[in-house]
Amino acid sequence: MNLHPTPLHFRRRLLTSAATVILVVLAGGFAAAAFVRYSPGFDIDENSWNPRISAATAEALHARRQQESGLFLFYARYLRAAARGDFGKSESLQAPVADLLLQRGPLSAGLVLTGTILGLLGGGFLAWMAVWPRNRLLETGGASISGVLLAIPPAVLALGFFFAQAPLSIAIGLAIVPRVFGTLRVLLADLRSSPDLLAARARGVGSAVIALRYVVGSGAPQFASLAGVGLVLAFGAMIPVEALCDIPGVGQLAWKAALARDLPLLCALALIITLLTAVVGAAGDLLSASRERDLA
Repeated sequence: MNLHPTPLHFRRRLLTSAATVILVVLAGGFAAAAFVRYSPGFDIDENSWNPRISAATAEALHARRQQESGLFLFYARYLRAAARGDFGKSESLQAPVADLLLQRGPLSAGLVLTGTILGLLGGGFLAWMAVWPRNRLLETGGASISGVLLAIPPAVLALGFFFAQAPLSIAIGLAIVPRVFGTLRVLLADLRSSPDLLAARARGVGSAVIALRYVVGSGAPQFASLAGVGLVLAFGAMIPVEALCDIPGVGQLAWKAALARDLPLLCALALIITLLTAVVGAAGDLLSASRERDLA
């Protein structure tokens, strides 16, 4: 019996991953809509106490909001429009959601990508200190630095870098470092003791080749999955960073949408976050399958 992955097996895995991504995105968007819709005070907004509008206008606005009571109907309409690129209109900002995301997206994307890269590099360096040299002092130092960073909330890091006029992407990176340190530490420990790496060392293979082939190459699927986790962590850290430092990005937009219970905007953000998480996770799974096929 052939136990090695075949092209047909890989295509099936690709289709399964694609179907999983679609289901996760749909479920994530629906969960966000449900949480917002059934949260206390959803039917109450700032217009309920606005003395500048008449009672009839307030009643009309309340009736319009009540139309969203049918959650399944709302979500079905929303998905149908989103498939055409129409994510609705923000109720709190009175602007199309797509325009808001396009305006604020580039700034946040730069913060998230830079912060993720810095966080993974920093976490990887501390994990290397704790594993590779086999030095108790370096191991203790790496774990201690990670523990200190874990104890500092991302909002505090953001304020410190903001007042110091330092790049806020570094604050996001430092918030990610302790959250990936443990996984990278275990992964590097497994790679360091792998038979292939030990055999390469015995043959006198250089350190650069060992690092590229037996560490980066062998751990590529795990590193890819961890990069996806880092992106999600960076997005979560970005929200308090942008909200507290008044950065006009998607994180600040998410904060305002949550405060205003802006259902169309929150649904769009939930779809984006779940899509990002699912795609990166599926990419790591496919990379692992591809590597298994190459090794077969």
